Amino acid sequence: MEVITSGEYKKLLKEVGISYLGATKQSAKMMASFRHNVNTYCVYLAPYNLSGRNVCPMGEHCAPHCLNESGHNKIEKFINKNTIEKSRIKKTNLFYEDRETFMKLLIYEIAKEQRYATSHGMDFAVRLNGTSDLSPLAFKYNGMNILEIFPTIQFYDYTKVPNRFNLLSIYQNYDITFSFDGYNWDDCETYLKRGGKVAVVFESKVFPTSFKGFPLTDAHDYDMRYLDPKGHLCWLPYHPTTKDYINGKYVAPDTPFVIKADDPNIIY
Repeated sequence: MEVITSGEYKKLLKEVGISYLGATKQSAKMMASFRHNVNTYCVYLAPYNLSGRNVCPMGEHCAPHCLNESGHNKIEKFINKNTIEKSRIKKTNLFYEDRETFMKLLIYEIAKEQRYATSHGMDFAVRLNGTSDLSPLAFKYNGMNILEIFPTIQFYDYTKVPNRFNLLSIYQNYDITFSFDGYNWDDCETYLKRGGKVAVVFESKVFPTSFKGFPLTDAHDYDMRYLDPKGHLCWLPYHPTTKDYINGKYVAPDTPFVIKADDPNIIY
């Protein structure tokens, strides 16, 4: 595996105009995992077609409610500051326009964060798609995809693309959690019955016991979905985005993507 030097890394960052590609502890969920002794490296790109390129091939139903406009980015939006979004667009464009440079930065940062985890007695994991849904096979360098470059590192993703299931039998270091988008329950149920995990977003902040007959795991406390029990739904509370505020007041989204608190399929 070829890893660039620190000097080469800094030079590349300057050339492409970004501060870093991915990082650890850069979101509440990654920080929560860190408190559970897992150093999680995550890349946040510009979701759906925000950059002019679609990085979420089945994201039409969840794109209007994407977490991209929550957290720190939501705060920036409210004060008309878009540094986070502009950075994510730059990184997305880099992925498509100069895959070699993108991959050199990615490999360097993953190797660096893995060393940090090892030296601090922590576990290490990588989530390639913080706000995107790209196949790990697309992250390729010198004829090898990222799962092959780091075969001993745990990679994981959330996805709405059913054929990604096939990767699990090929790459033992990859884990996926399928995502409910309000319209794909048949695919969700198929994956659950195969022993997979499915993330579902709920309006209620109260943790339910089951939904549509399937048990739930609390997925809000940390992001290590590869540790969740098989055949479980992963409960996620809805996080308001900038689009949910009208004249400064929060208006709950009316969408099947978010399960209503009084849904008859919920057992509390």
